[in-house]
Amino acid sequence: MPGLTKGMIADVKKKPQISLPESFFSNPAVGDMKAAMVIYFERSGEIRLIPMVKESGARVRLEVEKVNPALMQTMTHLFKQHDLKVLFTTGFCYEQNRCVYEVYFAADAIREKEAQIRQTIEGIPGLYESEFEILEKGVEW
Repeated sequence: MPGLTKGMIADVKKKPQISLPESFFSNPAVGDMKAAMVIYFERSGEIRLIPMVKESGARVRLEVEKVNPALMQTMTHLFKQHDLKVLFTTGFCYEQNRCVYEVYFAADAIREKEAQIRQTIEGIPGLYESEFEILEKGVEW
């Protein structure tokens, strides 16, 4: 009887490459997959792999006064306006008036949208710093 998940123990120190099970590629849920977003969490060492149906993507990191409704409305509008598919998001407040909000998203033709996305990000109220990193197939760590 098939399970809900598959597990594997990998000796990544001896073999840093990890193969995906063949059933991953025949799974109808990822039939339209064009790429996969790989997210590495530097503090914990965790890695996530998220199938994508778009060609490219980006990471946006915002350091803001606080995560508030205006920020979330701006980001939601940005995602809808440019057809950005949110893959992963996190928020972390480490000081009384300093929060980090990070989001990864998939998009087609991301370079064509870059200027408008940057302009929208720079207009966020309470923004201290921002990073916008385009992620494309073939460009690794």
